[in-house]
Amino acid sequence: MIRVIIADDETRICKLIIKFIDWDKLDMLIVGTANNGIEALELIEKEKPDIVITDIRMPGYDGIDMIEKAKKMNNDLEFIIISGYGQFEYAKKAIEFGVKDYLLKPINRDDLLKALLKVMGCVKKKNGQISLEKEYELILKNDVNKIRESFLNNFILFNSESFKEYTLNEVNENYHFNFQEGFFSIVALKIDYMGKEDSNIIKNIIDNTVDMTKPKLQNITYELGIIKDKSNLYILINYNPNEKKQIEAVLLKILEYFNQRISTAEKIEVTVALGEEVADLKDITQSFKSAKLLIEDRILKGTGKIIEIDGRRTDQTEIEDIFYYFSKKFIKAVELLDIDEVKKIIFNFKKDISSKNIRGAELKKLLNEVGNIYDITMKSNNMKIDHVPENDKKLKNIIDNCNSIDCLFNELLAYITSSLMILAGDKPYNNLRQIRQAKKYIEENYMKNITLEDLGAHIGFNPSYFSSLFKKETGTSYIEYLSKIRIEKAKDLLKESDLRIQDICLMVGYNDAKYFTKSFIKHTGLKPNEYRKIFA
Repeated sequence: MIRVIIADDETRICKLIIKFIDWDKLDMLIVGTANNGIEALELIEKEKPDIVITDIRMPGYDGIDMIEKAKKMNNDLEFIIISGYGQFEYAKKAIEFGVKDYLLKPINRDDLLKALLKVMGCVKKKNGQISLEKEYELILKNDVNKIRESFLNNFILFNSESFKEYTLNEVNENYHFNFQEGFFSIVALKIDYMGKEDSNIIKNIIDNTVDMTKPKLQNITYELGIIKDKSNLYILINYNPNEKKQIEAVLLKILEYFNQRISTAEKIEVTVALGEEVADLKDITQSFKSAKLLIEDRILKGTGKIIEIDGRRTDQTEIEDIFYYFSKKFIKAVELLDIDEVKKIIFNFKKDISSKNIRGAELKKLLNEVGNIYDITMKSNNMKIDHVPENDKKLKNIIDNCNSIDCLFNELLAYITSSLMILAGDKPYNNLRQIRQAKKYIEENYMKNITLEDLGAHIGFNPSYFSSLFKKETGTSYIEYLSKIRIEKAKDLLKESDLRIQDICLMVGYNDAKYFTKSFIKHTGLKPNEYRKIFA
């Protein structure tokens, strides 16, 4: 795979770039992101990428300096640069270092994809990979199946723009097809194998499915082609509209066959998705995309059936709200190493999300994001485990192989709780957990007269031991931390309300206005009324 690094001092830009592109489809892998030039260079040296997408202006080394230094490490490294409108002259300098493309903010999905396809060609050429046209020339002329297969893979899976220039007759002549005017569609067959993972068994199942499906459909279509992609089959069918019902009947018979095998072996489940119908072969990628989305809906609709387009749309705003409130609670529970609370929060999230209109693919993305939030929370709290049983595989791979909502959430819980259980039993982390419990108690009760005795009683430590432990783990005293929380709350009230300073003083836990002012100056360098004038 082509290895890619993204460097931008705005984390949201990095996330946007990752979200914009189907990297697997381009045979590309994001191997890291960086927020400054120094991090970017370290990543380049460590990960040996083929392509770097970088902002032109960053902290540390800026984009130009970073590109120059990176080229010294690997002169074949390709760059796509991003900049604002006012940086064009600056960006032109990067072209002197062989930068292949230049994008303006805000980034456009289509422009980014075109830039990636352009640079991908350069990378493949440098790596000695021959062009598609040369590939076809090298394939033996009598090996029709290989020519057809290569065309389908590149046209459908990789959406090659060059093929769209061909007429139907030219495709037939050059790539040995017999397409005719009519309808075109992609039928997706997903094979879920519940036995122990074995690539040979899965390959045999795929081959048997092809052998059974191909002859049954050939008799009622103008033309068909089959693409194998891991445990997926994608069948391109070209047919007369009058034959659609007969095609669906054949697919139902295939499902019945597999359903009989399920009842005996209980190892195979097959689901079929009918992609969007198109009237032109050039638009077949639309059908492919819809078939891929539909096949993931088996997570919610169930396996062993035909899934067709139903016009259902994701309740996007409601789901975003649910996920936002879930993530806030989830992060706090993880920080406290509270396994029972984590389970409860995830269970409630499953219940809430199940009641909304959501696509299967969207649900998988959300659960992958939960895994990312978990990993980031662990790292930001310096919680690390050298080895976690049953967690050696990446969560994304586990989620990709799930075929039901129960499987998704069970695997997510297993991924998270297996590491939390180890940490919860580790004394240093247990101390951290109780310090976080104390912080949470302070944040919820800062307006009260909280004493060391109150906190000690809350987390089960005597006041003296708690005081020394808090200082050791946080680098600050309990009194200083409480004061910081109170001043932060006071700053919010000063900015967001017209309340009197004396009232704000009482609301955040101070009984003495002079002491409040003195503490406020210590933390901000300003008096409360000065702060309000500047920031309100």
